[in-house]
Amino acid sequence: FEIEGMSIGDSLLDYMSENMIINEMNNKDYSTYYNNDFVTISTWDIRDKFEIYNDVGVTLKTNDKEYKIYSLEGSLYMEMDSDIKECHKKQNEIANDLKNSLNLDNQGFTWFVEKENLLEHQLSVKYIDFELDEGVVRTVCFEIKKGVRKFSEVNKLYVIINSPTFWNYLYNN
Repeated sequence: FEIEGMSIGDSLLDYMSENMIINEMNNKDYSTYYNNDFVTISTWDIRDKFEIYNDVGVTLKTNDKEYKIYSLEGSLYMEMDSDIKECHKKQNEIANDLKNSLNLDNQGFTWFVEKENLLEHQLSVKYIDFELDEGVVRTVCFEIKKGVRKFSEVNKLYVIINSPTFWNYLYNN
């Protein structure tokens, strides 16, 4: 399974220079650290190569000089002032495509984050998860509250592939 040609287990060095990767790891506006074990960075600087997604997040182990990919997160930015129903419609289309392309016999597990657990800049969050032997594939729609968070003014749809290693890490931490 690929997102913009990248797969779990690939080296990010096949797509970005080491300097670009290190710069993104040090960019506190866009990088997310997980107890200094893993880091998710943006590949925004190579977005001109992307055919489907606006951005791709990549999760790496923090001290891995091979920069092996443990998770991929394709980001689609919805139109400004679009209704969350448009995001949900696209999410359902992608989930159906995933189900068909991966020959799954289930619809995935759909769930919403409870209102009291939403972050300050979120109005709603809807997930559709598919658990596979090779990891987890997830789609998620974020309905965004405008004017609350830097770089966050539109609803977003993510397609996420987590390796078993990273999924287990998230589950247990």
